[in-house]
Amino acid sequence: MTEYKMEISQNAENVPISMDINTDKKEMINLKNDTEVVYTPTTMSADSKFNDFQSLKPDKQVVPGNSFFLYRTAFTGNLLAFTAGIGFSWTSPVLPKLHGANSPLSTPIDASQESLIASILCVGAAIGPFLFGYLADKIGRKKTLLSIAVPMIVGITTLAFTDQVKLYYFGRLLYGIGSGGVFTVLTMYTGEITADYNRGKFSCILGIFVALGVLYPFSIGGFLSVRIFCLSCFLPLQVFLIFFTLYAPESPSYLVRTSRYDEAETALINLHSLTKCHARDDVSELQRIQDLQAKTKGGVAELFNSKGTRKAFIISAGLLIIQQFSGINAVTGFMENIFRATGSSIPPQAATTLVGVIQVVTVFITSSLIEKLGRKFLLMASAMGAAASIILLGLYFFLHKHEFRLLEYFWWLPISCLLLYIVSFNLGLGPVPWTVLSEIFPDNVKSSASALISSICFGTSFVVTLAFPILSEMLGMAESFWLFGLCCIFGAVFVRFIVVETKGRNPMQIQEILGV
Repeated sequence: MTEYKMEISQNAENVPISMDINTDKKEMINLKNDTEVVYTPTTMSADSKFNDFQSLKPDKQVVPGNSFFLYRTAFTGNLLAFTAGIGFSWTSPVLPKLHGANSPLSTPIDASQESLIASILCVGAAIGPFLFGYLADKIGRKKTLLSIAVPMIVGITTLAFTDQVKLYYFGRLLYGIGSGGVFTVLTMYTGEITADYNRGKFSCILGIFVALGVLYPFSIGGFLSVRIFCLSCFLPLQVFLIFFTLYAPESPSYLVRTSRYDEAETALINLHSLTKCHARDDVSELQRIQDLQAKTKGGVAELFNSKGTRKAFIISAGLLIIQQFSGINAVTGFMENIFRATGSSIPPQAATTLVGVIQVVTVFITSSLIEKLGRKFLLMASAMGAAASIILLGLYFFLHKHEFRLLEYFWWLPISCLLLYIVSFNLGLGPVPWTVLSEIFPDNVKSSASALISSICFGTSFVVTLAFPILSEMLGMAESFWLFGLCCIFGAVFVRFIVVETKGRNPMQIQEILGV
């Protein structure tokens, strides 16, 4: 609550009067025309200022709605996220076919080649952020997103028609470069076309489309030849290229940065259903922010010069590293074995499809809760739920290894732990770190920060994917799962003490909090 001390000097009697005004109640004593009023604001901490930010808004303030134009832009842009999701699970139906009689390759592949086909996508995804992050500042967000489709198209075409394993590496590498660009530029673009009140929800749409993309190979990949399956992956890219080119705007922030104010005003009117007057005010605010940020050069150097951006980097990079060390790749990679361990008659393909559906539903629920419960709450709940489930899963495999007699009565435990883990991960650790990345950095360092952090994320994913088989061989499956559980517990501690709540705040407000 903000209080102002009012000192009043009446000209007629020259009698000083003092009173307090409570801005929450919006009450004020009527004064005579000859009364002089002097306001002296009392001091308050930065935390109090932001905690009471909502109380200073007018009672009848109308929050703009989410326009059809915004939904269409977000859904069309996230077809790239759908295509990136396909790449993560593409190997699930394809690799078994490379060992069969109808393999498209001219020579059989061994385990090391199979592992490299699966993991080299992460190498490309670690390279892509730097290339497309640079282009996002040079040619704009929209043109960069359209250019991301190029390596993905070349990569999937190579995979569809080649019979050489080396070209499989090349195709997966190119596809990964495009995927890395998606997570860098699309999160940036989504953060700039949305507002403080809906940014979290629309950022989670990326997670929904990635989960749908992961589900796609599980659902139909087993029924199609490798070539037909790869060619079917063109469809979302074609729809994206047509509709995004025709209907999506450039981000208002980039338009203001390049002095295209009329285009920025039109984009804001369409995206947020604003009046021309309100859109003009928003453009003026964006211009004011750009002018403030123009005093610094931006880029990687500026990212580490400011206390606020250093903390933002630690938070964003930390969340995405924890995401990878939570064990998601290990759990999904060992999924068929877990289902077999239950003695269930569910076919592995049906089981993985079921898990994919659960992922989609959970991320959809997250998108509806993130603006109500906040980022920190979902991240904490997700980390603790993932820790509990994966530690119990490790306990099951420990008892199974030592032939615990009563284990036959707990046949339901591994599948229950698996489903609880998938739900917990997609409730927070999966989509929310990308939401935080999209809103925590100011515009002058956003592209550099997004590129560097996305590269760290996929580099970590590559290391975990390659190291897990070795780790499970050295320590054992149960001990590996327990190690991932400890990482999840560390993640919960990190969220509790390091991460700041970003719900309802713009990057400038977040930077003020981080800079304290």
